[in-house]
Amino acid sequence: MQIDVWSGYLAGIAIGLFVILHFWLAGKPAGCSTGYGNVCGYLSKKVRYYHEGEYSNKNNMKLWFLIGIPIGGLISALSSTDVWHWSFDMGMYDTVLPQTDAAKAIWLIFGGMLLGFGARLAGACTTGHALVGGAMLNPPSLLAGAVFFLSALIATQLLFNT
Repeated sequence: MQIDVWSGYLAGIAIGLFVILHFWLAGKPAGCSTGYGNVCGYLSKKVRYYHEGEYSNKNNMKLWFLIGIPIGGLISALSSTDVWHWSFDMGMYDTVLPQTDAAKAIWLIFGGMLLGFGARLAGACTTGHALVGGAMLNPPSLLAGAVFFLSALIATQLLFNT
């Protein structure tokens, strides 16, 4: 099946324009780890970790940004000329992930939990550091972005070129 995707250059320009537009409209940098923290706070009322600082604000714009990510993906899929269907097909990752749908779900949920913990530990998610912090030339964000990309490169090499 042929899947049409945006040119990397066009997508990069669109993301850059979104970062600028979001900052201009909201007065705050884009990022979704705070929204993720809000969701975790709603789901785990007893965990104090998610009820401090920005995470305690139930009307946080980043929460709506986080909710908009899957909704935007769904709108994109439904408006595509390709036939869309629900699937647990992970493409090339099927070679390294467990084969049953339940095991894949557990593995991906665990990975998402690690991502959330790492974002909280680093003070922002990959969007916040690499895109927004990079656009602002924030030195810690530039370092974090470099570490993210280097880690992804090493992980990909270890998983697919062994």
